[in-house]
Amino acid sequence: MVFARRVIELMLLRRGPQDMPGDSTTLIGCAAGYCILLFLQVGLLMPAPAAALQALLATALLALYVRTVLRIRQLPNRFNQTATALFASGATLTLIMLAPTHAMAPYLQALGQASDPQAVAMPPTFVTLSYVAMGFWGLAIYSHVYRNALDAGLWLGVAATIAFEVLLLLVFSVLG
Repeated sequence: MVFARRVIELMLLRRGPQDMPGDSTTLIGCAAGYCILLFLQVGLLMPAPAAALQALLATALLALYVRTVLRIRQLPNRFNQTATALFASGATLTLIMLAPTHAMAPYLQALGQASDPQAVAMPPTFVTLSYVAMGFWGLAIYSHVYRNALDAGLWLGVAATIAFEVLLLLVFSVLG
């Protein structure tokens, strides 16, 4: 229960990654939870094998990215707490986004198959707005984590967050 409270406070920007446990067991548990929930979310949009590959790859890339960014800043000792903070908050955001993703899935699938994308009926406005709001909330949380972990300003935290998202887009675009 203490850990859940820390994650909630982290997501409300009241705590930083330095307040998260630094042990490997918690890190692995959070990474596994993140991967499983990401698989469930992506599985709403694509076949299970592709969703599993995407979830595993995103999880591994996040760990590698965090390790690299911390090493560049010469702060590798912060890896466990930073990665735990990112995986735990990412898992929580993904859990929250399962319902909106489920509601958005028919629209996204129809959009992918349509010859005229403008002919596809839009999803309900509240679903779209929830996606946008969660995206901004996630950006704020991850930027907060990176800012604290890197002992940097807000803009470096935002840049680190956006750079990871661009990396994911590039990798998944190349993989198809």
